[in-house]
Amino acid sequence: MNAPNTEIVSCPACNAGNRVPAERMGAASAKCGRCQAALFPEKTSTAAAEAYKLRCTQCGARNRVPASRLDAAPKCGKCGTPLPTAELFGPQPLMVTDGNFEAKVLKSPLPVLLFAWASWCPTCGAAAPIVEQFAAESKGRIRVGKVNVDANPHLAGRYNIMSVPFLFIFDNGELRESMPGALQKHELMLKMAHYL
Repeated sequence: MNAPNTEIVSCPACNAGNRVPAERMGAASAKCGRCQAALFPEKTSTAAAEAYKLRCTQCGARNRVPASRLDAAPKCGKCGTPLPTAELFGPQPLMVTDGNFEAKVLKSPLPVLLFAWASWCPTCGAAAPIVEQFAAESKGRIRVGKVNVDANPHLAGRYNIMSVPFLFIFDNGELRESMPGALQKHELMLKMAHYL
C-alpha cells in the first residue's frame, strides 16, 4: 500500500518501481533508487525515450534496453551475458536457410516472423511486398525472415510445410504459432503484438 500522497513510478532505464511524493512528481531531480537514472527525463525526442526489448541468447530472459544505452555494451540483467544489440538493426527480411536457421531464428534476441514461400507460388509473390513492408516498419522490435521451401527442404520437412505461403512465429527459441496462407500488414502486427 502506498504512503499518503505518493505514487509508484517505473524507472525509464531499469523499470524498477520507485515511490515518489506528490510534490516531487515530474521533478528533474527525482532519481531511481536502483540505477540513479532520472525518473522524469526531459522529453528531448521520441528516439531518446525509445527502448528495445531483447531476449538474452544465453538464459532467455527478456531485457529492456533504452535506445541511449545501445552503444554501452548492455548486459543481461539475469545472467550478465552481453546482449546482441547489433542484431537489432540487421537487414530485413533476413534470408533464412537450413544452415543459418538455428542462429538466426531459434537464437534470435527478438521474436521472429518467418515467411515460407516458393518462387512458383503466385500468392507468395503477392504476399512478399506486404511481408517486406512489415519487416521495414518493425525493425528493431521483430525479426522477419523468409525461407524458400524449395531451396531448404530440411526446414520444409522439419515443420511439415505442405503448402505455401505459410507463416511461423518463433519466440525464445520455440515455435509459438503457425498459420497457412498470407495476412495483411495490420493482421501481422496484431499477431506479433503478443510477443513484444
